[in-house]
Amino acid sequence: MEGMPARGERPVMIFHVPFRLNPDATSASGIRPMRMRQAFEDLGYEVWEVAGSHPQRRAQMREIRQRVAGGQRVEFVYSEAATTPTGLGEKITPATSLTRDVRFLRYCRRRGIPVGLFYRDIYWQNAEYVERIGRFYAAALRWRYHADLRGYRTAVDRIFVPSMRMAEVMPHTDLDKCMALPPASDVVDTPEVTDPLSMFYVGALGHYYQLHEAVAAVESMHGAVLTVCTSAALWDAEKAGYEQLMTSGATRVVHASGKDLEPFYADSALGCLFMAPIAYREFAAPMKLYEYLGHGRPIVATAGTLAAQFVSENDIGWVLPYSARALVDLLDDLRAHPDRYHAKAARVRSVRVAHTWSARAAQAAEALKN
Repeated sequence: MEGMPARGERPVMIFHVPFRLNPDATSASGIRPMRMRQAFEDLGYEVWEVAGSHPQRRAQMREIRQRVAGGQRVEFVYSEAATTPTGLGEKITPATSLTRDVRFLRYCRRRGIPVGLFYRDIYWQNAEYVERIGRFYAAALRWRYHADLRGYRTAVDRIFVPSMRMAEVMPHTDLDKCMALPPASDVVDTPEVTDPLSMFYVGALGHYYQLHEAVAAVESMHGAVLTVCTSAALWDAEKAGYEQLMTSGATRVVHASGKDLEPFYADSALGCLFMAPIAYREFAAPMKLYEYLGHGRPIVATAGTLAAQFVSENDIGWVLPYSARALVDLLDDLRAHPDRYHAKAARVRSVRVAHTWSARAAQAAEALKN
């Protein structure tokens, strides 16, 4: 059966997601499950996959139940929740079930197989979520999000979260079950740079991602450059608020993803997380932080955010108040003292090996086996 290897000598684990895996994903929610699945294989596990459409997952679950009933030992289950309520991430058909996936996790746990689930976000609790999709749909979907979290109380041994700060505000959740398992990145040998005044931002723009002070800073400073990589649609929606600041040509906007990002990383000295510090940033662990880290780029982060805490604790960049003046002062200092930049870059290269996808998979496996 597709996604179901034959029995072998390697230890077996189940990798479950209530959606289709996408090898070409460009968003964090699509990239992470693909990287984690591969990381478990790299660690030596035989991976039994439960993923795909409702009918595909139903067949895979049936096959696994038969194997477990036949005596096959399974070390643990690692699951990742969807960004939508479970079961609603695809077209509704007669095969749709809102509870099948959680019931499967509960079955595994009752058979003595440790179950861990990564819960990626609680943006659905924010007022902006209601504004974006409307009060009726928000109420209906929130009902299902709450149902999922209530279901995990008996279906899951360990809930992995981007940060423990997020776990503290998750409803229906036992903090003792929670463990931080933030994003990660592959280590990429990106050439070192000599000019520390070039910054690179890759990601979304909009309410949660505001870069206006970063743009204002580089536009006011001779020799500074900021490359903003976002989708064409997001740029079209947000450019009116930025173009009035782009007076000197120091900011360039590009649209790329995947391997096409590498030339921009190669041209940059600094990873930019210099964004407006809204409340969401207090517990959000952005994947782009770890991508900057994996490429060996020190990070500029805004004070008061979880990213800033990580940057400060690991000494892998600079934490600033969100003002153009603060960023200009930092860039001026790095221009006058480039050795400070190079020392920080060396520190980044030493830290990044602890934050690979293989390291994350090993952390999850250790937590579940113990």
